[in-house]
Amino acid sequence: MSALKQPTYQVNVQKMQTSMSPRPGAQSIERAMGLVNLVARHHDQGISLQALVQASGLDRTTAWRMLGSLQHAGLVEREEGSGLYTLGVQATAWGAASLGQSALIRQCQPVMKTLARLSGDNVFLVLRLGDYSHCLHLEQGAHAVPSFRQTVGETRLLGLGVASIAMLAALDDSTVQQHHALHRQAYELEGVTRAQLLRWVQSTRQRGFAYRNTAGIAAVGLHWPLGQAAIAALSIGASRVRLPLGRAPELAALMRDLWPVLGGVA
Repeated sequence: MSALKQPTYQVNVQKMQTSMSPRPGAQSIERAMGLVNLVARHHDQGISLQALVQASGLDRTTAWRMLGSLQHAGLVEREEGSGLYTLGVQATAWGAASLGQSALIRQCQPVMKTLARLSGDNVFLVLRLGDYSHCLHLEQGAHAVPSFRQTVGETRLLGLGVASIAMLAALDDSTVQQHHALHRQAYELEGVTRAQLLRWVQSTRQRGFAYRNTAGIAAVGLHWPLGQAAIAALSIGASRVRLPLGRAPELAALMRDLWPVLGGVA
């Protein structure tokens, strides 16, 4: 994942311990956020537990317990091999939601409104965050599906959604296989095998767009690069009746016609 913007504030946990009057619960929150701040400053290379203990002034047991809670909340992640800590998926999603993404939404919103009006369906803007995708925005047409609004703000593993399949298909096969191996347990919970994921990727490349049809809902998606490092995607979703595979090329072509407006490749 790309590094997030550094916080403008500094947290000195030792000073908090000695100079602030005890407030039930608040001190624990401040100490935990101090750890998150330290992890954020070392996100690119990762930071060890020992380094966090030294920098925070917390004892090892307290730091370990707090980091475990932060892991559970998705705010930090611990690399199994090295034991180094980096920012977690939830922290990255918050960063994506707050640091400059409003500009991306403003850039894409006119195109999304046009797509929603012309298709009559539901248009999603999705951003890749490392091994995950984050739904940033939704525009709905005449045939809106109310439950789709719940997906805005969701962070999901790449491959679990048509827009993220489109982004995953931009990677080479070995990277896709490594990605599945790294998240095998999560995919198993979703009932997605490596062979199935590779089939979705291959069909996306062959068609020139991603298409999925499941549980009465169908969607078509395309990705495009954001600068040199980031990837975003648009997808159009509707009921299976409204969006059979035969209609998908038409919607994909409609999205491609608007690519230059988004800065993508037509």
